[in-house]
Amino acid sequence: MNRRTFLRMMLASGMIISVPVTGLAAAAAEPENTFHAVSQILTGRQQLDRAISQRLYSLLVRQNPLFPQQLARLTERLRHSHDLSPDATLAALSDEEVATALAIIAPWYLGYTGDPATTRATDDAHFVSFLSALMYEPTADVTPRPSYSQRGSDYWQAVPEGVSAPPMPATIHAWGKASPRAASQIAEPHPAWLAMVEGRASTWTDALRLIEREGGSHDAI
Repeated sequence: MNRRTFLRMMLASGMIISVPVTGLAAAAAEPENTFHAVSQILTGRQQLDRAISQRLYSLLVRQNPLFPQQLARLTERLRHSHDLSPDATLAALSDEEVATALAIIAPWYLGYTGDPATTRATDDAHFVSFLSALMYEPTADVTPRPSYSQRGSDYWQAVPEGVSAPPMPATIHAWGKASPRAASQIAEPHPAWLAMVEGRASTWTDALRLIEREGGSHDAI
């Protein structure tokens, strides 16, 4: 699915571009105010938090130094499309303007900028907001924002329904940190594993080859 199709689907659901584009005419020249006005148009919400808007703008600029110029071009396009329907407005956007629009919409819904990494120790993701992330709004009446486990303390001790668990020692609940098989000390991580976590290798085989080239040991643990 390309970006334009994704925007069109959001438009069809009424989630975006439902605030009149004429609001841009009243936006001040300051980039932060322009960003806030454009965000209101793209998300279809007039009550966006200004503090979050300012933080989001600064993070997007830090992530992409060209963002102010891209925002200006998108703003100008939206301003000239104030007489068009939402569908026509979307159709009038260039590919670059569509990408800029999604760069603005995504963090408002997700609550963060950048791309969180699952295979590296560092990434370019930055937190924006949890409670104000728009992705929770469509189901807010049935799924409250999860800030803690909703199953109670130690819910994981009970065997899930439909699961046949192997027999456990009678005193397992009282073990805590005193498990008979607990490690007395934390072992040093394998160099190949570290290479994968740091993003220097994507597979175990590649990591072993990298460590060998670097002159390290890759004996199995």
